[in-house]
Amino acid sequence: MPLFYPVFLILIGLLVMLQPKTKRWQRRISAHVGGDQRRVKSRANTFFLLGFCFVLTGFALLYRATTQ
Repeated sequence: MPLFYPVFLILIGLLVMLQPKTKRWQRRISAHVGGDQRRVKSRANTFFLLGFCFVLTGFALLYRATTQ
């Protein structure tokens, strides 16, 4: 397996994890949910967990690719 795929997953995971911290993302989600901060926080947590899963998957694939 090429090392490109695990590194790509790690980078995309970091991007997805950091995206909710941008002002543009917060503005757009806040407008989408009608300003309900509880739902904005819930969406941000969901994005963080999704990104974290991508990072863990990338590290698992990287470990598997380097130990074979």
